Amino acid sequence: MADQASLKERIVRGDTVIGVSAPLNATKSELEDIFSKDSYDFVNADAQHSPYNEERLVEFCETAKELGMPVQFRIKHTRQAYLVGNVLDLGPLGIEVPLVEDESEVDEALRWFYYPQVGGRSWGGAARYGIEGRGD
Repeated sequence: MADQASLKERIVRGDTVIGVSAPLNATKSELEDIFSKDSYDFVNADAQHSPYNEERLVEFCETAKELGMPVQFRIKHTRQAYLVGNVLDLGPLGIEVPLVEDESEVDEALRWFYYPQVGGRSWGGAARYGIEGRGD
């Protein structure tokens, strides 16, 4: 039987997880082709070195979700860590913050990743990961 643990649970327990990169403008058939090459646990999309807009990110995340693949998204710069909560509301399961050089930058990103009481992220975003099936 396949491991039914969530990606987060698998990472926390130290399992090896394998991702693959895909361009944000990839079509569903292109993503299917990429995913068919191996057994991947997530797909990584990059804004640090690629153009993106919020609508395209939502479309990409929805397509990847249809194919059963969670999305990790690399934001453009460490100074944009305050946008982590907003980006998560658009559909990625995880965020990569590039160019982190000290603990205060990690703390800033984590503050916006988590909801209160742990962090400062506000509630919202109908496209956010895991919202399907909720009645609120």
